[in-house]
This record gives sequence, structure tokens and C-alpha cells, in this order.
Amino acid sequence: MEIIKQKHSPLKRLLHKWQSKRNIPFRRKFFVGYDLHGNTYWEFTIDGNLSRLRRKLEPYAPQVFKVDYFKTIPPQWLQWLRRTRNEPPSLNELVGDQIRQRNLKILGKRADEKWKNEKLRLEQEEQLQDDLKRIELGKSSQREPLQKEDDDIPKTVEEENPWKQADETRDSNPIQAATIKPRN
Repeated sequence: MEIIKQKHSPLKRLLHKWQSKRNIPFRRKFFVGYDLHGNTYWEFTIDGNLSRLRRKLEPYAPQVFKVDYFKTIPPQWLQWLRRTRNEPPSLNELVGDQIRQRNLKILGKRADEKWKNEKLRLEQEEQLQDDLKRIELGKSSQREPLQKEDDDIPKTVEEENPWKQADETRDSNPIQAATIKPRN
């Protein structure tokens, strides 16, 4: 409630409380609630039919383009405006959702750090494995002739690539190599 106290004066809040009463005759506009940005939400009728009231938002700070108001509208109030939610959200619910979003951001940062650390650990492990292989190859080359050392070295990427081999065996121009069979 302190957030609303910062945005709206006590007189304005008292006026909103009075405007939220629905038992006053001939009233066509009813105050529903606030969001954390200070926007106010209303239900109103044009023709006097109180069975299906229209819903609207009155922004706290006017902006040039009405599209810019959607940055400040929480999802819970959007649901209420679009009638996918019957009851308007409370300020406690909005604050709880804001805390949940903040916690999710913190957990996301922790997960990113965890995966970065895991990646570094795996890279260090690979480097250690490569160093061990070099050491073993160095020891084995001292004992055995050089021809066996060449057999232990893995082939390069170009030699192992089957697609490159398939491309070399094809004709250079597929349009010239294609034949068209005449119809009977």
C-alpha cells in the first residue's frame, strides 16, 4: 500500500474508495483498483445496463502514444481487462508476482554461472586428457619405430568428411549431367 501512498494523495485515495461503492443510484463509473505503477482501473456503463460493465485503464502518467501504456500494465490486470479473469488482482498478488520475477532472474543468473563453470571444467578436463595423450605418445614413440606413431594419429577432418568425398565424385555441373527422357 506504500507504493500507492507515494503515487496518489490521501484525498484522491478517499475519492477512489467512495467511487468504488456500487450501491449509489445513477452512478455509471466504478473504481476497481490500482497497480504498482499507479494506474487505476475502472468499470463503467454507457447505456445504464449494469449486468455487463465495460472495463478500462486510466494511466498514472500520460504518454504521447497509447501503446506505451502497455509497458506498465501487469499481466494480471490485462487478464482482468480482457475478461479472462473475473476478479481484479490485489496489490499483495502484484507484489508477490514482482518478487517471483526477481527471484527467477536471480535463479537464471545462477544457472548461467553454473553452466559457464561446467563448460570451463569440461574444457580443462579435455585439455588434461590431450596432455595425457601427448605424454603417452611421447613415451610410446621412444620405444617403438616412427611408423606406428603415424597409425595412432587420427585423420584430419577433411579426410573423414564423407560429404566432401561424395562432392568430389559428382559431376561438376549437375544441369549438364542431367538427362531428360522423352515421353512415349
